[in-house]
Amino acid sequence: MVSARRRLISALSVAMLLCGCATDPLRPRQDGAAQRIVTPWLTLTGGMLAPATEPHGIPRPRGAAPVFRPFVSPVSVGISAGEIYVVDAGASTVYRVDLAMNLMTPLTGIFADRTTRLRVGPELSLYILDVAQRRAVRLSRSGQLLASYVDVNLGRPVDIAVEEKGTHVLVADGLHRQIVAFHPLGRAAFVVHLRGDERNRVLSIDHFALGTDAIYISDASCACVARVARDGAVLETFGHQLISQAGPIAVDRHQRVFVADHFDRSIKVFWHGKLVETVSGAAAGVLQLTDLALTGTTLAVADAGTARVHLMQIKPPPPGP
Repeated sequence: MVSARRRLISALSVAMLLCGCATDPLRPRQDGAAQRIVTPWLTLTGGMLAPATEPHGIPRPRGAAPVFRPFVSPVSVGISAGEIYVVDAGASTVYRVDLAMNLMTPLTGIFADRTTRLRVGPELSLYILDVAQRRAVRLSRSGQLLASYVDVNLGRPVDIAVEEKGTHVLVADGLHRQIVAFHPLGRAAFVVHLRGDERNRVLSIDHFALGTDAIYISDASCACVARVARDGAVLETFGHQLISQAGPIAVDRHQRVFVADHFDRSIKVFWHGKLVETVSGAAAGVLQLTDLALTGTTLAVADAGTARVHLMQIKPPPPGP
């Protein structure tokens, strides 16, 4: 009974934290945690499979006793208030984890491999990158296909992002080093051609994320991050000599940039182009950083190496003068 109560409190606390309105009531704060930007908070190793689901995708708790299913190789993660979506390449499955109900549901009809990327849109639709078909798709919470994003300009899709208001769906093209923007219903809108100079340029697009002020590109070739205007002009690059192998990237509403560094398994946090914190992957129990997703005050980290999804608490920056 006590264990079940603790799981319920923890799950409800996570749902509140995703909205930026709670802290963990079960884990005492450590010395110095108040000064850190990123604090490891909760780890998911899998979930209890829901016995059934409603037509709109909500887990139905009644029925047969739920069975725990562990993750095998989580390669991408999406996050919204109260829910975590996990692309498990090892199980070729996309899972939706309902934190409040403490239940996990596999989404049928979605093929998942190590190249699959997933993002949750502002309207709670799922946007999934299908590299093999050179396209992206938009799905309902229950897995129903709503739109498909295909264009001849898309050579090798590597990552996907959705604008905050859902105005456009952006797909990064690693072959042509460009970003193709689509209308939400599927039609291509425009192509963002990256324009740099000798000092600031993009050598490769491996991952990208949208900030309120710009597009942020994780560039493994220059081991740096590029801040790019919406018209494609490269405004600046930063992280040189600080990032060794730039990987997945996320940006919060304060324009703080969280970059995975595959070399030392760390997450490096930049603000206004300056390194402000390094999160040790070893200390957080992370072995292989395969994706980052951020909402509110929660950062989700997919870790294929340990078959886990780590949730980390993000502290807001200090108020200005």
